[in-house]
Amino acid sequence: MNLRSSLAVPATVCALALTACSAPDDGQAAEDTSEASVRAAGLTAEPVEASLSITDPRGTAVELDAVPERVVCLVALCDDILLELGLEPAASTSANLLAHPAYLGEDHGVPIIPGGFGGEDVEEILRQEPDLVIGLAGSHEGLVPALSETTTVWLTDSRSWNDSVEYLRNVAALTDRGQEQAAAEQAFYDTLAQAQATAAETGRDELTPIVIYGSDGSFQVDSRGSIVGGLLGEIFDYPWEDRATGGHQAGGSDYSMEEILAGDPDVIFLESFTFSPEDTTLSEQFAEDPVWNRITAVRNGDVHEVDLAPWATGRGTRALTVVIEDAMELTQR
Repeated sequence: MNLRSSLAVPATVCALALTACSAPDDGQAAEDTSEASVRAAGLTAEPVEASLSITDPRGTAVELDAVPERVVCLVALCDDILLELGLEPAASTSANLLAHPAYLGEDHGVPIIPGGFGGEDVEEILRQEPDLVIGLAGSHEGLVPALSETTTVWLTDSRSWNDSVEYLRNVAALTDRGQEQAAAEQAFYDTLAQAQATAAETGRDELTPIVIYGSDGSFQVDSRGSIVGGLLGEIFDYPWEDRATGGHQAGGSDYSMEEILAGDPDVIFLESFTFSPEDTTLSEQFAEDPVWNRITAVRNGDVHEVDLAPWATGRGTRALTVVIEDAMELTQR
């Protein structure tokens, strides 16, 4: 049964995944950044110089009059970066990410902005008196007119972990946190390099994993054009090509269950978007699918439901470190 034949991933899934549910503007961008990122694992991080004027990876210029002290995060990449720099958001929309043990924990105390993703409460945002609001391109343009009258709005668009590192550097420059940025960046490089070395030594670099996400019987695959898919492709054999069909982290691609069987992954990571206690996980939804049950990973019990907060929404170096560590632990033989 092909669950993707007539169903699209719901808009709520795209919102929770903090994406614009659209493919990259440049079809070659994902491939180019992936090839460049292979060489990045051995780099040595250097502190950036403080600057109130930066240009981000997508060419967006940001200029401030003073170092921002109150930053409101409308996208989880922002929360990730601030915490990597030893800062906290003045307010956020990423309650689940902040509650994760790798972040602030359940008693984080950061005010949460109400409203759906892309439709956050403008009055509540402004009530926080932000010096800077960081959101997501393709989702938060509608808020810019109302917010930009009193504060600076920066819409980010990270498409690879290289982009995420560059955004970390950008925020470090604006906040004069170069030493913290270099430490966080180097820690990420070291984690990735160690994972690559361990995978090569143990033969895990030949494993074929896949990341599948979805809800209510519809699903997509994190292709190599997604942040997580591209990252895993630097540790394992990750053959899932970007089909530019939109979705999760600008690299969600439509694959039928039959196509997944043809690729026959050794390990499956599932991101199940559930919205109530009655909702079932992808593992439960696929359980009776005869094609699903022929996949090697399913037959061998190598199917793992992973934490949505870092895997599906984090985007930054801290979240991606969690992804690497989880993947290495779950593929131990």
